[in-house]
Amino acid sequence: MIEWLLPGRERRLKRKFEQAAALAPEGPLRDYYAAGLPAFSLPVSGLEMMAIDLETDGLDFEQSAILEAGVVLTRINAIPAHGAHRIRIRPSDALSPSSVIVHRITDDALVDAMNEEEALALLLPLLAGKPLVAHFADIEAGFLDAACRRVYGTPFVAPFICTMSLENRWFPRTRAADGLRLAKLRAGYRLPAYTAHDGLTDALACAELLMAQIAHHGCTALTLGDLVRR
Repeated sequence: MIEWLLPGRERRLKRKFEQAAALAPEGPLRDYYAAGLPAFSLPVSGLEMMAIDLETDGLDFEQSAILEAGVVLTRINAIPAHGAHRIRIRPSDALSPSSVIVHRITDDALVDAMNEEEALALLLPLLAGKPLVAHFADIEAGFLDAACRRVYGTPFVAPFICTMSLENRWFPRTRAADGLRLAKLRAGYRLPAYTAHDGLTDALACAELLMAQIAHHGCTALTLGDLVRR
């Protein structure tokens, strides 16, 4: 499609994607960009997405480390078992006791983990060519961008579907302060309760939530553009 005919959001994302692709050095990130950007016009019914959750030792994109990435291949009506992956990442500094209480990943558990560059080389091919699904996607987008800038000197750009913002956009109502948390929203759809702060489990929980949201929305003609965060 001629670029000026694309919707504004897609045109802006495509421009950022292509600018980042032009800067990417040879290797995993350039290969990620070579897979291309899925069109916003693609019907959700045939779409493969990748749900992702990152466990970190803080919330500062520049200073905090990614400790674990959980990814789950997702379709509108199925979550294939072969599409689930857990990647653990060894930080350069010792973990803070306060963060260990939250994510329950100890220094000992990360002794044999990959370094950040090795982890990205494994993770990026899993994400290539797919929309990414996350709950409060700003976190995953920010940490992946910071990691790619550190390792490759190049930003990370992807189409993100945020299940938290999607819930607020599709089904707006007055909520409690924690009403948009992943577990609370899952409970509202009568999805099972999972243990939080595990990368793979949270990615699965997010994938299941998206499936429930789409089913509850009821529209059979949804496209990727209807889902991508705004």
